[in-house]
Amino acid sequence: MGTNLLTMTEEQFWHSTPKKLQALFKVYKTVNGLDDLSGADTIDNILF
Repeated sequence: MGTNLLTMTEEQFWHSTPKKLQALFKVYKTVNGLDDLSGADTIDNILF
């Protein structure tokens, strides 16, 4: 994920924290239109 989608070097990837990787991937999904949750149910909609 880090080296291909986020165009990081392996050294940058291995020195990144999981929090940083999740934040970068969230930005990647938003920029590329993959973060569309309009049709998805959330846990609140399912349980309540």
